[in-house]
Formats: sequence, structure tokens, C-alpha cells
Amino acid sequence: MEKIIFLLILSLSLSSINSKGIQVKGSKLYDGDGKEFIFRGVNLAHAWYTDKTKFSINEISSLGANSARIVLATGAKWTKTSYSELEKIITWCENAGLICVLEVHDFTGSDNPTDITNLALDYWSEMKNLLNEHLNYVIVNIANEWLGTWNKGSLWGDTYVTAVKSLRAVGIKNALMVDASGWGQETGPIIKDAKRVLEADPDSNVIFSYHVYAALGKDDNSLTSGFDGLKKTGVCWIVGEFGWFHSGADVAYKTLMKYCQTNGIGWIAWSWAGNGGDDACLDLTSASTFSKNDLSDWGKDVFFGETGIQKTSKKAYGGAGGNNNNNDDDDKDKDKDDYGYCNGCVVTATGTDGSKWGYENGKSCRIDTNKCKDNSGSDSGKAPNGFPYCTSCDVTVTGDDGIRWGWENNESCVRNDSKC
Repeated sequence: MEKIIFLLILSLSLSSINSKGIQVKGSKLYDGDGKEFIFRGVNLAHAWYTDKTKFSINEISSLGANSARIVLATGAKWTKTSYSELEKIITWCENAGLICVLEVHDFTGSDNPTDITNLALDYWSEMKNLLNEHLNYVIVNIANEWLGTWNKGSLWGDTYVTAVKSLRAVGIKNALMVDASGWGQETGPIIKDAKRVLEADPDSNVIFSYHVYAALGKDDNSLTSGFDGLKKTGVCWIVGEFGWFHSGADVAYKTLMKYCQTNGIGWIAWSWAGNGGDDACLDLTSASTFSKNDLSDWGKDVFFGETGIQKTSKKAYGGAGGNNNNNDDDDKDKDKDDYGYCNGCVVTATGTDGSKWGYENGKSCRIDTNKCKDNSGSDSGKAPNGFPYCTSCDVTVTGDDGIRWGWENNESCVRNDSKC
């Protein structure tokens, strides 16, 4: 009898050990079942296209992706992604079998340490209970591309040492992800200080991330040198963003994909749809439909290329929940968590997240923006980020995210590229 009790206690103890969620071990990443996991995923711009997120998650899953990196917002720059909103996103990812990397985009390019150690920390602390309930699927990418300025010495390492310690101190247990400095492309600080940041984590559960565009990815030598340098540190790292073209120059993305396949490194391509301005070429599919049926040449390379998703992706937990396309007509027209879609296209209101709403049969309904194309200029006049569209096509500044801005009536406005 005592032997049986001992074996039962041992079994429960092992079960507890194996339920810690996603874990870094050396340079490798493992899912909650202890199986090695290698990212083959896609970035999704939830903060700017909130009504497309569920559809997009199911589309990329059905094409074989095993992960999604989701753009969120703290409210510092874009409309805040709420607790209930985030809960839905995580559920959609889990149902689709996708590991869910959550990042806040408000501090992209910022050099201010308090954006990380205070503002980002406050947001993640608010979401702590939700995050901790989903250790098997959720990774917290502390902030997108913080520290845009190059050659800032130890600032990157010092700031993330503080941030990692603070996140653990408030009780966040998830695997963490940290982007490189220099808009994600600077090699020096991350190679020098990644181990120091990792050692600051009592859980030793930090993944590091390069973003590869026209600096780090300008040619094969630059790319492989940066990759080899980080690989030699022995930390766990991935490519959290990359494109085929940026800032007027080609990116060595095919070399990147081959390197990652040879060396067992994960990657997450930028991005599914909705890029603006010069970055529109980085849409993996049509920004009009967000559909897997309208892939761009870039999208076809990412999904169907020799080292693309369909040939190299393996889903976590043996593929549970994956490869199911839940975007059928019934699901689209009515969701248990969402309002139904309108039959018509008359917009009566625009939500703070840019969603368009109508009113039919005595109740509110969501406008199907895939079906309703407004070429008359008579819509609500607001861009998906909530700012008004400009009446002219003049551009005063282009944002880091590619959005083109104007200035009218003493306020900022978004240039409507579909009409300019």
C-alpha cells in the first residue's frame, strides 16, 4: 500500500513538473509536454485590425503555421487591448493550435527605459492572471523593438535586466521574449548582454529575438555574422520578424530561412496583411480580404517555399487543435462571443478600435468590411486606428509602422491610400 501511495505522489510530482508551460532549456525551446518547439509563424496586426484577428488566426493555422505573434497596444500610443479582448485572442490561438507570442507595439523605437520598466510592466501586470492561466501557449514579448538608437552601450542590457526581474517579481510566470536593439537589428548589445539578461531571470526562461530587414539582412555576410554571433552565446533565440524588402533594399530572407532550417532556429514572418505605405509589399496576403486564398508572392514563398511553413512547420502538443479552418459561413455570420454581421453596409458608428457598426432589426451589428467596399467617401471617415482620414493626399510624416500622416484642422489625420 505504501508503495502505491509513493508511486502516486511521484506521478503527481512529475505531472506538476511537466505542466510548467513553455520552457527554455539551453538554446532550445520546449512546449509544456517537453517536446522541442521551433517557430514557423506569422505576425498579425491586431491593434490596427481588431475585427480581422480571429479570421486571420484560423487562416494561417489552416495553412500550417504553428504560431502567431500578435500586435497589442497598452493605450500609450494606440487603443488599449483590454483584458477581455486579450482573453479572446488567446482562446482563438489555442483553438487553432498556435503558440501565441504577445507583444506591445507602443514603444517601438523608443529609447526611454521607463517605457519598458514602468509602462510595459504596468500593462503586463494588469494581464498577469490571464497570462499565467495559459502558460502552455502564451509567450510575453515584453515590447516590440524598444531602443531604436544604435550604439547605446549597456542601456539595452541594463534595462531588460530590470524589466525581467520586475516581471517575475509581480508574479508573471510565462516564457519571456526580448527583441534586439536598433529596431530589432543591432547585433552588438544582444550578443554581449543576452546571457546577462537571461541570468537575471530566476526561471531562466527568456527567448531572444532578431528582426531582420535591410540592416541586419542587407546581405548574406551581415546576416550569417549576426546569427552566428548570437548562436555562439548559447541562448535560445528566434527571428521574430523579417521581410523580403525594406527601406528600398532587398533582404537576404532566403538565406535566413535556409540558415534557420539548418540550425533549428524559429522564425515568424512579417506580416499577414494591412501594412501601409512602402511596407505594403510585406503583406503575405491581400489587405482587402485577409484570406489564405489571396496570397502574395511573398506569402507563397513563406508558406510554400522550399524551407517554408508547409514543409518545415510542426505544431506544439502533437498538432492538437491545429489545421482546423473555423472560418465557415456560420462562424462568420454569428459568433457566441461577438455581435452578428449586418446584412447591409450602412455605417452608423465606428468603434474606438476602428470597427464599423450598423443598426438592423432593432439591434447593433458589425459591418463586414470584406464585403462592404466604400468608394464613395461617405463612410465614417476614420482609419482602423481611430484617427480621421485626411481629405487631401498630402503627407507630413510617415510613421514607423508605414502609416502616412497628414495635418488638417489642427489635428493629425491618416492619408487614405485607397483614394490617393
